[in-house]
Amino acid sequence: MKRLFVAMVAVLVFLSPARAFDFTAPQSGRISFAVAKLLEQYHYRQAKLDDPMSEKFLLMYLNALDYNHLIFLQSDVDEFTSIYGKKLDDSLLAGTAEPAFAMFDRYLQRLAECRKIVDKVLLKPFDFTVDESFVPARNKVPWPKDTPEAETLWQLRIKYELLQGRLNKEKPEETIKLIGRRYARLEKTMREFDAEEILQSYLSSLSHSYDPHSEYLSPTEAANFRIQTISLSLSGIGAQLEWDDGNTKIRSLVPGGPAALSKLLKPNDKIVAVAQDEDEMVDVVEMRLNKVVGMIRGKRGTKVRLLIIPASAPDTKKEIFLVRDEIKLKEQFAKARMIEHPGPDGKLHRLGVIALPQFYDNCSKHVEKLMARLKEDKMEGLILDLRNNGGGLLDEAVKLTGLFINKGPVVQVKDHRSIKVLDDRIDAMSYDGPMVVMVNKLSASASEITAAALQDYGRAVLVGDLATHGKGTVQTVLDLDQAIRTEDVPNPGQLKMTVSKFYRVIGSTTQKQGVTPDVVLPSLYDYLDIGEASLENCLSADSINAVPFTHSGSVTNCFAELNKRSKVRVEGSKDFAYLKVDIDEIKKRQDDKSVSLSEPKRLAEKKSQKERTDARKKERLSRKSTQDKILELTLEMVDNKLPMLPIEQIKKDKDPDLEAVPVPKHDVDDPEADADAEPDARFDPQLDEGVFVLQDYTELLHAPLDHEKVALTK
Repeated sequence: MKRLFVAMVAVLVFLSPARAFDFTAPQSGRISFAVAKLLEQYHYRQAKLDDPMSEKFLLMYLNALDYNHLIFLQSDVDEFTSIYGKKLDDSLLAGTAEPAFAMFDRYLQRLAECRKIVDKVLLKPFDFTVDESFVPARNKVPWPKDTPEAETLWQLRIKYELLQGRLNKEKPEETIKLIGRRYARLEKTMREFDAEEILQSYLSSLSHSYDPHSEYLSPTEAANFRIQTISLSLSGIGAQLEWDDGNTKIRSLVPGGPAALSKLLKPNDKIVAVAQDEDEMVDVVEMRLNKVVGMIRGKRGTKVRLLIIPASAPDTKKEIFLVRDEIKLKEQFAKARMIEHPGPDGKLHRLGVIALPQFYDNCSKHVEKLMARLKEDKMEGLILDLRNNGGGLLDEAVKLTGLFINKGPVVQVKDHRSIKVLDDRIDAMSYDGPMVVMVNKLSASASEITAAALQDYGRAVLVGDLATHGKGTVQTVLDLDQAIRTEDVPNPGQLKMTVSKFYRVIGSTTQKQGVTPDVVLPSLYDYLDIGEASLENCLSADSINAVPFTHSGSVTNCFAELNKRSKVRVEGSKDFAYLKVDIDEIKKRQDDKSVSLSEPKRLAEKKSQKERTDARKKERLSRKSTQDKILELTLEMVDNKLPMLPIEQIKKDKDPDLEAVPVPKHDVDDPEADADAEPDARFDPQLDEGVFVLQDYTELLHAPLDHEKVALTK
């Protein structure tokens, strides 16, 4: 259930307009037929929708509904395999989606039975001194064979959740109520799924049978996809919402949005009713988050009325109205910093950092604008931070790479028929100085294109995890109304489909294997199953011929010395020492995924963890303040010709009402998600080391080449 449930609750404010699309059975069938035929004909795999694909599709759908194998019984799975295992392909091509709804109905039946088991188990006393264990992540183990085995599993599951409450020092009766409401809410939520949402899960499971990045986008998800990954703008009131035990709450306000400017809404305020302009108020208590958001969002310039319970006055209700406007999601825009870093010569050197969270429309222009300002302010070297950047628009990756190379090929794109080379055609560099690119295991797709090209051209030193994510595939989004008559289905949604793979200019692929940095740093991500290779049905790695290009940098001359110096610093770093301890803990968990249900044992583990955390905090507070002065630069500051400001001053001047409220992690499938301490965001040892590497690289470029110290690696 995890994937489906998490996707549902994580949508926050970035959802589609209020219009609902509850497809009829014939409409669902027409959409299913169109998606099936398009995948057969145009997906990169060029795989027939046959019996083996049908069996794979069935398992993908069952896992989408019941990710942790706690709801269905093995008898259900066996029955579905017997009926649909070799028939889902036939039903799709016959233009029916009936199996999707039949299996979903069985899921609801089993979910109701599980809820009854939960209610019964919650009435039982538990002995928390017994040394037994539970494996929360059950997605790779069989479903319970029958009802008695299911009851045993749920008993362990509930004991696991009750123990979490005890460890968090909650009152037992409150924990019992919380767990009861959690599963009642889950059942209620799933029963409210409409045809659009069921079809979204069903046809995405079909798409995932071809590869993990293809999916069906229902009308709601299609609008959401464009907002989040392309335009980074929406029309609404500028508030992020969260669902909290039946209530829609304000999580945070977008600076400059209607809600923030009005001063009428604050974080933690509850929205209890919504109306369009002068229409009658609609009660939204216990209403699903996506429905509430759909009611609040709307066209720019229109009015929405909200009935709220202010967090500062929980016994009162207040009606407010706001005029919707276009909201730019500026937190996802590129940002820059200037770091004044002391060098070995005793002088302060000005090093720029540009962080790009994703490749959105016009992001290359934004980076160029920030870079021009940093150059004006005497930047001596640049770090392009692509960590956690999951990709985005392919053409933006090409444009961004072109800022740092003279004209030439950037990436090769191969579909099932031909190979196309995407070039930078501008014979000039916006920046030709020393450069470091920071990457990690979450740097994917377009990030890997840029990082790989800059590495191949010798234009930058890559610093980061053992390898990047390994997503070397390209998706296109097809409007299904091009394949289905609009009189049959007015808005059938879209199909995001993998149609090609990209390759480096040297001919190798990043698919599945990623990009290997020149300077590798310790990272927790290297020990988690989060790369492309861990995804089901991912495409294989291969290679094609290289294309001619001009190696334009001298970075390879410095690798040996850069690694030597970095290794010395990492081995002497307290923060990297802490990281190595955390890595050892991760390795232990990977070896044994079970969790103890013994309270004394868990208390001892918790005490040990707290002691480690407190010791780290104490040691960090005792350190002398860093000599680096950090200045912040945003696109607004560039546009308004404002001076860069020290990061401490920006934090101090920020309106506290606009600060995001942390979201409690109470995923039904991972109630212990908040048990591990979050890393202190003020400490970023990887970026700190990236600054040192850039400083070293700048120094080596300007120093006479000593062949005894600097080994050529290429």
